[in-house]
Amino acid sequence: MAVQNPLYLEASSADYKEALEEKKPRSWLKSISAFANTFGGRLIFGVQNEPRAVVGLSDPQHVISKLSELIQSRIDPAPHYRAYEMKIEGKSCVVCEVQNGPAYPYYYAADGVHVAYLRHGDQSVEATSRELNELILKGMNQTFDALPSTYNLGDVSFTLLAATFKQRTKEEFDLSKDLFSTGLITEGGQITNGGLLLCDQGVLRQSRIFCTRWKGNYKGNVDEDALDDKEFESASLITLLQNAEDFVRVNMKNPWSIRGMVREERSDYPYKAVREVLVNALIHRDYQILGSEIHVDIFDNRMEISSPGGMINGKRIQDMNLHHIPSMRRNQVISDVFARLDFMERRGSGIDRILNSYLEVTQKPDFYSDTDFFLVTLPNRSIAVPAQLTLEDMDFSEENFATSPRNFATFPENFATSPENFASQQYKKLQDMERKKFQDSLKPLPLNKKTKSRVEALFYRYGYEYSFHSNNAADVFGIKQSAATYILRKLREADIIQSPQYGLYQFKRK
Repeated sequence: MAVQNPLYLEASSADYKEALEEKKPRSWLKSISAFANTFGGRLIFGVQNEPRAVVGLSDPQHVISKLSELIQSRIDPAPHYRAYEMKIEGKSCVVCEVQNGPAYPYYYAADGVHVAYLRHGDQSVEATSRELNELILKGMNQTFDALPSTYNLGDVSFTLLAATFKQRTKEEFDLSKDLFSTGLITEGGQITNGGLLLCDQGVLRQSRIFCTRWKGNYKGNVDEDALDDKEFESASLITLLQNAEDFVRVNMKNPWSIRGMVREERSDYPYKAVREVLVNALIHRDYQILGSEIHVDIFDNRMEISSPGGMINGKRIQDMNLHHIPSMRRNQVISDVFARLDFMERRGSGIDRILNSYLEVTQKPDFYSDTDFFLVTLPNRSIAVPAQLTLEDMDFSEENFATSPRNFATFPENFATSPENFASQQYKKLQDMERKKFQDSLKPLPLNKKTKSRVEALFYRYGYEYSFHSNNAADVFGIKQSAATYILRKLREADIIQSPQYGLYQFKRK
């Protein structure tokens, strides 16, 4: 596979080394282990990392020979990789492409240690015991919910599952056959972890859900600042889903209303989006993280639903194109059961359904993840800015502009691209003033004219008030995400943008 723009690769999938360290190879072999255990990646030798500069190699063939020798002798098992010479800016470098899987885990086995590494952001770090267990299951082509437990069929019941199956599919759920075919019990009659999650008793305590309705827009003390809070546990995932949905409905000012068999969508939060996020939290969370739970936090302006466990492929969702998220399931058994119950679809189109339910407002759902955490934020539609506004709806006052000069970032796209279509001279004057000020701040930067125009377009969309991710920047720039990340790094070095949290960016007011 050819390397394109080798200097602009996403930091999570690339490491740069000025030279091949032969005496202390662990410094780069841990990246080989991490790439093989996560989602693959490239090591590029002959490139200085910070600041990024091509230095080249005097003997690239020796580097290829030595790195192959060290990978074969010190990574167990040896991963699939390819090493070759490449000219970068006219200088000889060596690229080592590492493929992930399938014989997980891949250990660094030398110097008296046997350690598996994972890629977390731009770092290769030692896998925790939980992460190592997950890698082992992955190597066995198993999932946690398919493993047998110590419970037998006589210890639990599946009355609710059978009744729900009949109600939603109009078919009988034959306990004598379907429990085994769905993976809820083993051939020997042992209940799997998936069975414990879907049985009436809800045996696994880590399946619980904490729900809180807070005063205002911030968390505080539950006893003093919560209008309502509930803890749901010791029940089937089906019951927990219904409990959480009921809590959301009760704590909305404008709840879902039902006319006949159809839910009306004129509500604070669209039913389809809430159902999708809750289902995803239940079936994709990492149940090996003990002492953790799903949290549903409702504020005046938004709802946050968080669950333990990041993306199963090790990536961060905020760095990915939301319309092209691969369908990967951490818990295959309960995912299949929920699909049969029509609580979810097998096509992996859930995020699109969530986004589509917010087409009529400018505020959109936000997705964030790290290695142990997944968060979805749903804006309150009742107070969100409509996607189409008339001039009478806009506040062009000097006071409003001074406190929020980028309110026009929430307006339709043609506000920025075709301001001549709007009659408000005051708006155009304020817009031009802010535009000129920002253009001046870009002049000293070592960026070409086209790149500066792209940065201006990004500023016009998000301004100082709204944050964005690298994939958002890539969409605005019309370039690949890896190249957009490089530009964002330069803007951060120039103090044009800041990063309030990992993977999140915001323009910085001077």
